[in-house]
Amino acid sequence: MERVRRQADLSPETLARKTGTGLDHITGVLSGHHFPSRRFTVTYARACGADPQVLLMVWENEHDRRTTPSRAKTS
Repeated sequence: MERVRRQADLSPETLARKTGTGLDHITGVLSGHHFPSRRFTVTYARACGADPQVLLMVWENEHDRRTTPSRAKTS
């Protein structure tokens, strides 16, 4: 999401205003401390002028990675 923000040349403050989200939430998402909701991801993409479907594909992959238990190798 940081890469999308930089490509759009938007400050976190501008993104907070354009998404109607608090600056703390924006900076938390950009720093990786907060995992964004699906709805926020679409709003964020639109605010940056990006294709929401592309960003949602990335979101879904990361969401799946976070929610699928990893299988430890057993010998």
